[in-house]
Amino acid sequence: MVLFSPPITSARLDTASKQVQSDIEFAKQNAMMTGQTSGVQFISGGSYTVYQGSTATPLTSPLDKQNMVITLANKYPNIVISSNYTVEFNSMGTPTTGGGGSVTISDGTNSKVIAVTANTGMVAIQ
Repeated sequence: MVLFSPPITSARLDTASKQVQSDIEFAKQNAMMTGQTSGVQFISGGSYTVYQGSTATPLTSPLDKQNMVITLANKYPNIVISSNYTVEFNSMGTPTTGGGGSVTISDGTNSKVIAVTANTGMVAIQ
């Protein structure tokens, strides 16, 4: 007997997109709490860095206390960043770079877009 189950890569893509959304929100919150520019830089096909000031100063993850230089494929096999994108926030949580832009992640078949609204800095998965 064969049971139908939803594709695992689809679940991975959903979970990975929520992590990306959360990490962008973390950069925004850091900027608001510290008063220092914070952001996230995504490299297509590679990793992303959540940072304060510049990518040379990654933030420390509150979960594992490691630098926040994340390669999605390490945690979510077959999930990749499909586009370059940088977003930075000021002390008011407003995007100073990348507002109105987005990053796309993909499992090779399906994609999710994580967008940052200009002016408000709202982060949404589309």
